[in-house]
Amino acid sequence: MKHLLFIFLFVSLSVQAKVTLPAIYSDGMVLQRNQPIRIWGQADPKEKIQILFAEQKQTAKADGKGYWEVNLKALEAGGPYQLQIIGKENQISIKDILIGDVWLCSGQSNMQWVVNNVTNAEVEKKNANYPQIRTLNIPRRMELSPKDTISATWLVCSPENVGRFSGVAYFFAKKVYEETNIPIGIINSSWGGTIVETWTSLEAANTLPQKRLDRYNKNEKLFPPTEYLTRKNKEAKRNDYPSLVYNAMIHPLLSFSIKGVLWYQGENNVGNAEPYTDWLTCMIGDWRNHWNSELPFYIIQLPNFDSINKKPLWAEMRDAQSKVLAVSGTHLIVTSDLGDPYDLHPRNKQKVGMRAALQALHYEYGYSDIVSESPMFERMEINGDKVIITFKNTGSGLEIRSRYGCLQGFAIAGEDKKFHWALGELKDNRIVIWSPKVPNPVAVRYNWENNPDGNLYNKDGLPACLFRTDNW
Repeated sequence: MKHLLFIFLFVSLSVQAKVTLPAIYSDGMVLQRNQPIRIWGQADPKEKIQILFAEQKQTAKADGKGYWEVNLKALEAGGPYQLQIIGKENQISIKDILIGDVWLCSGQSNMQWVVNNVTNAEVEKKNANYPQIRTLNIPRRMELSPKDTISATWLVCSPENVGRFSGVAYFFAKKVYEETNIPIGIINSSWGGTIVETWTSLEAANTLPQKRLDRYNKNEKLFPPTEYLTRKNKEAKRNDYPSLVYNAMIHPLLSFSIKGVLWYQGENNVGNAEPYTDWLTCMIGDWRNHWNSELPFYIIQLPNFDSINKKPLWAEMRDAQSKVLAVSGTHLIVTSDLGDPYDLHPRNKQKVGMRAALQALHYEYGYSDIVSESPMFERMEINGDKVIITFKNTGSGLEIRSRYGCLQGFAIAGEDKKFHWALGELKDNRIVIWSPKVPNPVAVRYNWENNPDGNLYNKDGLPACLFRTDNW
């Protein structure tokens, strides 16, 4: 089997002759269930190594450079297990290994945001007795070329440790574990202030239309970052060029089997939404290709924010995120009611993680009776001066969340392309809207603001997703 060069930073165990394992193999780790378990490491060239794990025994022989690997049989969820590696000079023992589901949680600062800083953090930490939830926090760094090494160790969820867990990832894992009793591993590979381009490999980026690459290399494909930086006579920063963060924070993980991906990113692409759908679509295909798996992607849509800027830049980004649903196996978590108009980092990560977990439970764990998706625009009909809007994903039925029954967030326009706030009502599980200022409506928008106040939900508590029917 090809090495694929996915060799993690090896733990120094004193002298060169001793067999070693990647640093990612540490006490308390979680391995993906129902997939072959790959174990690899270093030893003396041609050395024979014994591997013992969960009543399996295999022998490996290091190649001429000292690299060795084995693939153990897939296992059901369970544990704890112990991994023993026996070389000619030493033995390694890794304890408290669980078999469960491993989720890669990636993106920028709102995914990076730790439990220490969420709403009611002290209460959440006090109650965090979930030893079958573990996390691996990937160090934040960038590289000019793909790297194979990473230095990180697993943390078991406890009141003492959970403060260092990603808040969104922890509350996601907590809900999934409580419902399934399956051990959950979280790989938190996130970095605040990053753009989607830097999380995409150079190889994949070069498959995009040239118009997406012109901001870097006008009229030509991307060349290696070192050449780009030399031409520009500049020192690299993480967002300067595609692949820089991917090289350091995703590439080293590719040999580690995972269940799926939670993606919470986009803040740093606000103001440049038009290319975002193509870039995120490219990144999803890139990661799936490198993992050789149709990984499910759960995309957390940006929450409400910025009540000052009149340009709907955040609405445009949410719209760009929603368009990625055209890619199979992708899902959208709507959070337009969970933000803070004055804080880029809303602290209510509990509901964000919960909504992501509902979707994963529905689609990945067979809980088909769980209503997990927000209402989405399906079609509109024009009847005189009124517009009738039908939604999908209505669950137990639509509802207007207002003590007075007043519908908010809808605007309509006529041929003059001028939008006016609409009046409306809920009738037969459809929305009927109108405006005295628009006798002949042709287009509708919902929640098309940075900090929207739309109040349409399904009765299961999930807010309707923004939409527009125009392309003006």
